[in-house]
Amino acid sequence: MAVELLQTAESYVYNLTIGFIILLVGLGLGILLKKVVFKILQEIELNKVFGKVGLTYDLERWISSIVSFVIYLITLLVFLNQLGITSIVLYLIVGAILMLIVLTFIVGLKDVIPNLVAWFVIQRRGHIKEGSRVEVKEISGIVEKVGMMETEIRTESGDILYVPNSLFVKTKFWVRS
Repeated sequence: MAVELLQTAESYVYNLTIGFIILLVGLGLGILLKKVVFKILQEIELNKVFGKVGLTYDLERWISSIVSFVIYLITLLVFLNQLGITSIVLYLIVGAILMLIVLTFIVGLKDVIPNLVAWFVIQRRGHIKEGSRVEVKEISGIVEKVGMMETEIRTESGDILYVPNSLFVKTKFWVRS
């Protein structure tokens, strides 16, 4: 009886030790990969590339943080599996968290997708070009630049207005010569 108790205790201590080693390695790997991915994304100048199309998010930091969180999540799952705690409830919680992340990303794109589609329509039709005089809603002026997300219009008073491209698809507009 005492031998079995000692063997059970050794088994638990062994599992806990391996589990904590897994946690330490996972946390270290998450921190390391976050820094490496951030440096790689800085080298390819991801923020500058997306800044040119109108996305002003700090994507380099955001993507590297997501990579580290995924590593942390995987580490936590392996740790709990090592301890024998993994269950269907844990998988449901992880699934719900991942679904929440995906839905947040999709909601974040709700303005990007219509403007991008409208940019394709504007390019295809060719009505709105740089130098054209346009009127849309209460805005009138000369088109300075047609970007992927928005169109820059210089008003008669010299102000530059950034009009979402989707406005040109949703409402009536006039192009004057």
